[in-house]
Amino acid sequence: MPPESQKPESLLPESSPADPILKLGDWNRPAAMPDGLAAEVAGWRFVLKSPALPSFYSKPGTPWATPPDGCLRAADQWNLTQGADQPHFPTDQPVENGTQWTIARFEDGVWRVERSVPANRPAAVRELLALRAERLLASRRWTRNDLDLLQILHDGGVFAAGDLLAGDEARARSLRSLKALRLAFELSADETMELPDAVRSVLQSGTGPAVWMDEDGKAVAAEILDWHVRKQARTAARSSRGAQAKQRGEEVKQSVADSVQRVFPGIPKEAAATAAARLAPSVDKLGRMPAMQAIVDAVAETRLERWRQAVASEPEVAKRMLEMQMRGDAGRARKRYRDQRAADRVEAELRDWRGTLGPVTTRRLGG
Repeated sequence: MPPESQKPESLLPESSPADPILKLGDWNRPAAMPDGLAAEVAGWRFVLKSPALPSFYSKPGTPWATPPDGCLRAADQWNLTQGADQPHFPTDQPVENGTQWTIARFEDGVWRVERSVPANRPAAVRELLALRAERLLASRRWTRNDLDLLQILHDGGVFAAGDLLAGDEARARSLRSLKALRLAFELSADETMELPDAVRSVLQSGTGPAVWMDEDGKAVAAEILDWHVRKQARTAARSSRGAQAKQRGEEVKQSVADSVQRVFPGIPKEAAATAAARLAPSVDKLGRMPAMQAIVDAVAETRLERWRQAVASEPEVAKRMLEMQMRGDAGRARKRYRDQRAADRVEAELRDWRGTLGPVTTRRLGG
């Protein structure tokens, strides 16, 4: 039997692209780190991030201060000379800081370069940061204290923790949350040459731990803050539309009530408002005020509903209905008797409320 023929490539299902790597161990992947190098770091058996810069190590302890032989380091900053005669993280060959990401292994006091690749382009950086912000927005509820602290850290530089928190326990809780989400960083000791100048300045001033937000964190914070600004704008717009609709409805009801009072000058305001509430939906739908006959019918109908409930408790009516029940009169006959008594009350009201105007009739009373 001949082998089964292969399907043409055009009919094969397309493989979905892999999701980008967002975490390196327990830490967020720097957005500028290229995909291939991030995949390599994610494959290390142990991943440790520097407390200051986005650099990663393959050994525990404090490898940024005393790296053990064989330790791998992935970073975009090397050969740092700040505050020291000898460069820190010296490499055996030139590397470009900021524009390249390099993996090097520490051997005999020198970091031996194993691989260097260009940093991600701005479009890829924005895409990764937007994805990170989207996941944070979908996975947690952001309180007002969280957003306020995000705004402060986004707009500011490096803060002394005591000055930033000012004894506010709610803000302290928000800071703990932001640190857990890797959006904010706190350092209490100058233990690495990787510290930015502003962080080192705060630590050397003796005012306490330094708190700051890196560039990736600021970009993510900007996305989160912007999303909440848009959300508040949408909420305000809905509230405004709801308030406008409510105001428009109240104005329609008042206009109809005024029309009811013109037809029945002596009608009480609450009775006019009840009839207006019944007529308002048709006015809103048709876009015009009701005719006089519609007003008369609405007033009669609302008053009949009111009197049907009232006359049954009047002594004379209640006594007569009890006698009819004892004689075995049908419930329909008793209701007809009650409704006729209610109609008599409504006819009297309509005559009184018309005052000196001519009489009106309504089909609700059988006229």
